[in-house]
Amino acid sequence: MSGASQGDLQRNLLCREMLLMGFVNSIIEIEAGLTYKQIRRIIESMKAEGLKIERKSRSCRSGATIIQSAASRIQAGILMSLYKSISSQDIEKTLDLQGLTTAFRIYSGLREEASSTGAGRLAVIDITDAWCLAAELRSGEAILEYCDECEVHYFTSVNQRVSEACPFCREEMLGIA
Repeated sequence: MSGASQGDLQRNLLCREMLLMGFVNSIIEIEAGLTYKQIRRIIESMKAEGLKIERKSRSCRSGATIIQSAASRIQAGILMSLYKSISSQDIEKTLDLQGLTTAFRIYSGLREEASSTGAGRLAVIDITDAWCLAAELRSGEAILEYCDECEVHYFTSVNQRVSEACPFCREEMLGIA
């Protein structure tokens, strides 16, 4: 197999995996290096194989639209803390797709477990939102701050519209946590 065709195969496999996880096309274009037309062909091929592609979002969003409450800040903090712990790369300098997808799978399992125990309705962050938050970390538009009171990291985006104080301490103050 030639180098070019092996590279094409790797990009196509990455595209398929990302489609099955629910990534939107614009992110797949960036990460897999494929054109919109190539992605559409792969989608049609997957549908012909009987695979179902489910996406929760249709576009990338900023921290301002993802983080609109203390609950969504907590979810973002949990997910991005997992990402920071799992990634073998400096997430403030590069976006580690493998680390992010692993963190997202763990986060999804935790979220599912919490909802099955009657923990109430949780803010939902999908894989596209996770990538957008990670991109904000990489670009310096967001940081993981450390709270000395509760000793956890929490996510803060320059674009968010909610309080910049630690959301975990806030929930505890209100008697929710």
